Amino acid sequence: MATKKSREDAEGSGDIYVSRSEKKRQAKGIEQIAEELAALSAAELKKLPCPEPIRAEIKNSHGLKGGALKRQIKFVAKELRRIDTQEILDFLTERKGSRLKRAGEFHELEQLREDIISDVLHAREVALQQGEQLGEAWESEAITLTLARFPEADAKALQKSALSYAATRKPVYRKELFRQLQAAQERHQFKEKSKHEEV
Repeated sequence: MATKKSREDAEGSGDIYVSRSEKKRQAKGIEQIAEELAALSAAELKKLPCPEPIRAEIKNSHGLKGGALKRQIKFVAKELRRIDTQEILDFLTERKGSRLKRAGEFHELEQLREDIISDVLHAREVALQQGEQLGEAWESEAITLTLARFPEADAKALQKSALSYAATRKPVYRKELFRQLQAAQERHQFKEKSKHEEV
């Protein structure tokens, strides 16, 4: 009478036994990788270390929605199971780290902007109580901190933009203040990078 091969038979033949639940976990992990790949931008996709046919299938997922997108992700996952995905995982890990770093830098600039705005609103209120107009050379602890963090920042330009916002409350000046801080951050990063390259 014929019987199913037992786990011991599989182990005895040199095969590694993988439980059904483990197979499901592995399949889910590959699908999650496929989902992350589908979210890559066209520029990031060009840098992805993978075979060209898989890159093309990932590109095909762009613009799809709902069931069509799910089907395409499952197909990409199926193709990924045929290859070693370690390089792809390394790429995604590095990208995630870069995104977290960028988010942190963005948050830092937002916080500096809000601190500068708080300073100018307070300084303007004090000046008005004293029957004076706040001049462009008003003092700000937040701008002093900004200059310590990014020496490349233009203090006068920051003072002027903040003062314009305080006087008008127009969002355009909040955006201008953020752009000025971002430019200072980028100049600082470029300077630091150049220093490291010279060493």
